[in-house]
Amino acid sequence: MSKNMIALDLGSTFIKAAVFDVERQKVLFSEKCHTPEKRPNEDPAVFENDAEAFVDAVKAMIRRCAREVPQLRGLLLSTQQHGCVLCHPQLERDTYISWQDTRCLGLDPGTGKSYLEELQELLPPQVMENTGVPVKPALALCNLYALFQQGGLERREETRVYTLGAYIIERLTGNNVCHITNAAPMGFANILDRTWRRDILARTGLDFIRLPRITAGLECCGVYTDGDLRLEVYPDVGDVQTSVYGTGARSGDMIVNIATSGQLIYISDEYVPGDYEIRPYYDGNYCNVISRMPGGRNFDVQIDYIRDVGEKVFGQSLSREAVWRQVQARMTGPEEDGGLAVDCSFYELPDRLADGAISHISHVNLTLEHVIAATAQDFGRQYRRFAGTLCDFSEFSGTLYLSGGAILKNPILRQAVTGAMGAERTVAASADEVYGGMFKLAQKCVCGRECA
Repeated sequence: MSKNMIALDLGSTFIKAAVFDVERQKVLFSEKCHTPEKRPNEDPAVFENDAEAFVDAVKAMIRRCAREVPQLRGLLLSTQQHGCVLCHPQLERDTYISWQDTRCLGLDPGTGKSYLEELQELLPPQVMENTGVPVKPALALCNLYALFQQGGLERREETRVYTLGAYIIERLTGNNVCHITNAAPMGFANILDRTWRRDILARTGLDFIRLPRITAGLECCGVYTDGDLRLEVYPDVGDVQTSVYGTGARSGDMIVNIATSGQLIYISDEYVPGDYEIRPYYDGNYCNVISRMPGGRNFDVQIDYIRDVGEKVFGQSLSREAVWRQVQARMTGPEEDGGLAVDCSFYELPDRLADGAISHISHVNLTLEHVIAATAQDFGRQYRRFAGTLCDFSEFSGTLYLSGGAILKNPILRQAVTGAMGAERTVAASADEVYGGMFKLAQKCVCGRECA
């Protein structure tokens, strides 16, 4: 039987595909396409996609892979986390509620409190401990609570909620399965015994929803057929953990992962609760995570301002990539701040909501180069500050890994973060470290139990 595996990474910006020859350890084919666009919505806090568009994109990508590499064995999915797919009889289309959705920050007119504040009262930290996550914006739990409290949808027993990957797996195979690495960040899974926390759902009035079966293994979930094509489909693994797996980091190492958003991650071989999230990892380890760290989207706020000026004042429409090329061509390092200070919390940070600022402006220093340099410096300060939450960073003896497209493609940001962190050993991962992680997982898939 062929040992060629399709690996699909469903990110916030792109869906990336690679075909691995697991036996010969080669990449036979790779390509990417844009993630389905956000649905238009007057409320900027709502971030939804058509869930069926993800399925269509996955099927189209599978067909392209099959044309390039006819002999295929299986499909492994890596997906963005925290969000969920909602299937409800009153919805015309199945809906993916993204991790970028923040409707839970809205006010409940019945109480005068935000939905998030209500949840924090219903679910104090001791209740949430074995979920690995605190009540926070972006959790599926929080946005589902807000949605049903708003009263637009009835609480019907036929309501189904999936991880993004589980939804695709069911549409491909008919079997409803999700991996613990994606179940946990929804906010209502016990990461120690790998079960759903129905008590949390009951406290929040969501105990009517139907959920996938959780697996912690890499067994085959079912078979997808399309004409003569027959693919074994494996569980949906979390993209952050899989990217970390691709770096080669071990217990005691730390990872600065800066993509669309950012995470600071410390790998531990013990479950030790603290002021951080704990996400199930591979090989019996855990990822202790500070999420909602500054990421590429924080820089995009400033880049989009420049694009807006260019379009409205000069009639020039430039892409973000084009602006970045011009910025990097004019800069040599993050020290060129001209005395400016930037608070890069244009999106919420782990300890506060969005409230960014540019300060210490004089009549000479408000320039493009100075703003970008000062922003990069603030990234470095924030990552160094929160490193002390994960461990005694003054005694840190592991390796610091840099991963994620935003930091790997931005030398100014990379210099600022590594300078602020000051680790003795720093390693930049490959640009597609998620593929490295998926390759290692694909090896486990083809060496495991065969499908029926």
